[in-house]
Parts: sequence; C-alpha cells; structure tokens
Amino acid sequence: MRNLNSSMVFVPVIVGLAMSLVQVFTDSDGQRLENSVVWEVSGPNIEQPSYLVGTMHMLCEEDFSISSKMRKSFDKTQQLYLEVDFDDPEVLQAMMKESMASEPLKKRLSQVQYDRLNNYLENHSQYSIDMFEQVTYMGIVMALSMEAMSCPNIKLLDQELMVLAHKSGMSINGLETVEDRKKVLSALTPDNEQMITEDHITLFREIGNLLDNMADTYVDEDIVGLLDYSSNYSETVEDWDYVEKVTLHDRSKQWAIKIPAIAQQKPTVFAFGAGHLAGEQGVIQLLRDAGLTVKPVMK
Repeated sequence: MRNLNSSMVFVPVIVGLAMSLVQVFTDSDGQRLENSVVWEVSGPNIEQPSYLVGTMHMLCEEDFSISSKMRKSFDKTQQLYLEVDFDDPEVLQAMMKESMASEPLKKRLSQVQYDRLNNYLENHSQYSIDMFEQVTYMGIVMALSMEAMSCPNIKLLDQELMVLAHKSGMSINGLETVEDRKKVLSALTPDNEQMITEDHITLFREIGNLLDNMADTYVDEDIVGLLDYSSNYSETVEDWDYVEKVTLHDRSKQWAIKIPAIAQQKPTVFAFGAGHLAGEQGVIQLLRDAGLTVKPVMK
C-alpha cells in the first residue's frame, strides 16, 4: 500500500493534471499544435530564450524519463519555476495541512455516501475507510488515483525536475502561492451532498485505465490527444464551467502574465501541467498574443 501521508502532499499535482484536460488543444487558427511538451520562448527584451515544459505530474517508473530536450533546456537556463515551489518546506507543510479535513468523514457524508465509499474500498482498495476520517475529499481522490496506477513504483516529475535543477545550481520558485492553490482545491471540492456519487465511484473504478492511457499519450507528446480524456472527469463535477475557469483558464492567464517579466530577468524553465500549454486560452497562445515567439522544441 502506498504511504497515505506522502500522497497527500501531491494532491494539487494530480488535481492540476486532471483539470488541465478540458481545453481544446488547437491554436487560435484551428491548426493542430506540434507534438512536443517543450517549447522555446523568446521575444522583446528577452536576451536568452526560456522554455515551457509541459508535465504529467505522475508516471509509472517504466514510462518515466527526462528527455534530452528537457535536459538541454536546463543547460541553457538559470532558474526553474514550477506551479508551486515544492522545494520550500513551508509550502509543503502548508499543503499537507490543507489535505487534512476539519471534520470527520462521518460528519461530511450521509450514511448512503459513507456506505457507498466503504463498499468501494472493501472491494477495490487496500485502504480502509477509517484511514480517510480526517482526509479531505481531494486527498481521498489523490490516494485512490495513486493506488489505481498499474505499477509498483511511481515517479513524480516535479520532484525529478527539482533534482535536476539542484544539480545545475538553479534556483527554484513557484508561479502560484499556497493561497492560490487553496482556491483551486475549493473549486474542485463539491458540496458535501455532492460527494461520493455513483459517478465518483465509476471514476474510481476507471481511473487506473484512464491514467495509463493518458501516460501513453503524454509519452508520445501528443498534447492534442489528451483532449479525448476530458469527458471522463467533467461529468462528475457540478458547475463545470466555473471549475474549468478557476482551475484552468484563470491560472493559465495568470502564468502568461508573469512569464514575460521573469523571462526578461533570467532564462528560465517554466514547468507545469501539459494541459495548460495549448488551446485558445492556453499559455502558448496567450504568450503569442502578448507578442512573444513560442515554438516547439522537437529534439
């Protein structure tokens, strides 16, 4: 069984991945974007190029690799920006705290919901329901998602990129604060009466295959192909338009506002969920609209 406490720290990681799959992955002219998760950024007042690196935050060890073009982007830059600065102990501590619920699970769920989740766990999981008494809804989703992955060993790309950055003597920063992440988790967390529906149980049963298929598509660097998986999650979320706005579009816009100024100061690797790269409201197009040149790195 995977360690529940260590899983909680990365709740926002898989949340960011799952929510990033709802965009239309084409550019503003309707042209299919090239298959690449590494994109070079240049433009006015940017003396040396920076790079966007689209990540799939969790991968089975056998699927995992840091490609040569990712490594080259680190060789050419001086700092790493992740979605959140996972290198900061205070950030990790705050995220761990946010994964713990203020009320016991039995108070948050109706008897029907509680029994539904308990039945699923007894038949499909190594976790017992008692282990989730003080865990948030998204913490439960995270733990079950990690458990569902069809491999004994999971690699966390954000962690591996931090290791690479440390070896290169690069500073590590975050595009978002913990407070920003709280807003995302709040938008993703349904009201108590909407938790643990039959749709959620169906998602829990299917998420292993979903993540495996997404991993294959990510390894192929097919950011357009990832779109096919969006419908598997959106049906389980109330007020999807609002959730999509808060978790995806608003974040991409905020990052696209910050990236030019950061890139002007130092050549930088910006690493975030691959689903934020493309689409009319994706980071690539938003930076192009701002007058920057963004082109795929193919090798």
